[in-house]
Amino acid sequence: MRYLIFSCFAICLIATSPIYGQTLQDAVRYSQLEVGGTARSVGIGGGIGALGADFSVLSTNPAGLAAFRRSEFTFTPIFSNNTNESELVDGGEGTSTTNKFNFGFSNMGLVFPSRPLSRNWTNTAFGLGFNRLASFQQKASYSGTTPGSITERWANQAQGYNSENVDFYNIGEIEAGLAYNAEAIYNPDENDLTYYATDFLPGELVGKSQTIRQKGSYNEMVVSYAGNFKDRFLIGATMGLPIINFEENKSYQETVVDPTNTVFNELIYKEKLKTSAVGINLKLGMIFRVNQMFRIGAAIHTPTGIGLKDSFSSSLTYSYNLDGIPKPGSANSPDGSFEYRMRTPWRFIGSAGFIFDKKGFLSAEVEYVDYTNAKFNFNNTPTEGDTEYQNELNQQITNQLASGLNIRLGGEFTLGKFRFRGGYSIMPSPYKEGFDPIGSLSLGAGAWLSEGIFLDAAYRRQSAPGQQYSPYLLNGEPAQVVTQHNTRTQVLLTLGFKF
Repeated sequence: MRYLIFSCFAICLIATSPIYGQTLQDAVRYSQLEVGGTARSVGIGGGIGALGADFSVLSTNPAGLAAFRRSEFTFTPIFSNNTNESELVDGGEGTSTTNKFNFGFSNMGLVFPSRPLSRNWTNTAFGLGFNRLASFQQKASYSGTTPGSITERWANQAQGYNSENVDFYNIGEIEAGLAYNAEAIYNPDENDLTYYATDFLPGELVGKSQTIRQKGSYNEMVVSYAGNFKDRFLIGATMGLPIINFEENKSYQETVVDPTNTVFNELIYKEKLKTSAVGINLKLGMIFRVNQMFRIGAAIHTPTGIGLKDSFSSSLTYSYNLDGIPKPGSANSPDGSFEYRMRTPWRFIGSAGFIFDKKGFLSAEVEYVDYTNAKFNFNNTPTEGDTEYQNELNQQITNQLASGLNIRLGGEFTLGKFRFRGGYSIMPSPYKEGFDPIGSLSLGAGAWLSEGIFLDAAYRRQSAPGQQYSPYLLNGEPAQVVTQHNTRTQVLLTLGFKF
């Protein structure tokens, strides 16, 4: 029998306690970037840092800006499709495949070269615009039957707290409050209001399904200046201003499977998160032309300081039978928000380019990133609970993330007014274990349409196999594990004008 004392419990629980929506995955999401921008850079796999004369280098090696000889305007529409294959391990229903299409802009920028006063400087150049460095578009779903229920997690979170006098200050408070208010967990003994139970036996088989929708992007506004010293040594600097938006909507469902469970009917748990952020960083780069054929480049990117704001809400609908009569329970959290800061890792880039007269080029680039240097800072709300979770989260980053070398290779072949390109890049997983590298294969082509007008096209296929996801975690019990294979295809078209 359930007792009608849950209302006060849930109101206190939801209204007075913080939500810790920040996770290890957030640190990875805003630190693991790719080379985007123009179709030319994508077509050769992103390794264009030692060559320059492409707007994308303002976000990688700004010294390449000094390789421009004429003013230029470019803009790049991008069409993408993300295919996700998800399977609940041991769930018995196989793989579910979903697709998410998206249209946006990968680049827009202006470059203005000029001749400096000093005779030793061949030219200088100023550039401003934006490059897209990450896309968060994705849709995933799965279904299956496995032992256990998410309500066990909520009951564990509530254990030991008196439902008439709640003072929660831990990570799971909002979930447990929703569960109690929707009657998914309850006090089976009216004389012990600190013990909570669910409608499931330990190890009971439960039908599970979930749909996850994500959208958003990481666009970097760039303002750059570079100089060319005697056509031998190029240096440049970029002030980067990332503008980040991310949205995630989750809908998790459980259904009755065991015919002996005559109480439970259905559970639907929905979560909404929206993150907006702005940041700032500095990029310094150089290119040394060893001779007409061979040149090398290097760049260093400072950590990006990001100020973020999360807006969130959640709801729970729980349907059960009480004495044979169907009973609906439901609860909604108030809209909440949380402001905090984050620092991404340093980035170090080395590159090389080989130019074969007017026949084309080969390029290579290596980028070192130590993801363990990412850090969260909750000083905007310095309560004891926030500080404890901040320290716990930063320790997770240290323990579970790793450093890695991102490798980008590519080339271009010239045939009259036409350019043909190809490239490959690989990004090792930022996690120490459990995830495979992300590989990308690129193809591209370009042509001069008329004097001063050019068009570039690129196709990139990115594959991320061996990913894992857990819809919820329960202390002392095996995790619910969903395996995922993401494949993203992109088509980019850059229209450029030289003047």
